[in-house]
Amino acid sequence: MSTVSSALSARRAVAAPVAARAPVVAAPAQRGSLVVVAASKKKDVRLTITLECTEQKESGVAGMSRYMTQKNRRNTSQRLELMKYNPYLRKHTLHRELKK
Repeated sequence: MSTVSSALSARRAVAAPVAARAPVVAAPAQRGSLVVVAASKKKDVRLTITLECTEQKESGVAGMSRYMTQKNRRNTSQRLELMKYNPYLRKHTLHRELKK
């Protein structure tokens, strides 16, 4: 047993001196923290628009079929017209973008 303990102590004595070890660099205090910067909001390119059925006004059926969707102002500058399902008339009808 004494040879084993003397071998361990010999290994410890051979370990590199403190000056030869790689220096430990302390991390900056804000390295792990999250910094959030509030930027000023530009004009949104994507607009939320309302589409309203064109046939329902003429038919006299109660209620109004409307859909909310988004459009890209740069790509579609004109008013949007889509065929959407109208649950009051139970068919697909032309829906146009409303004025804002």
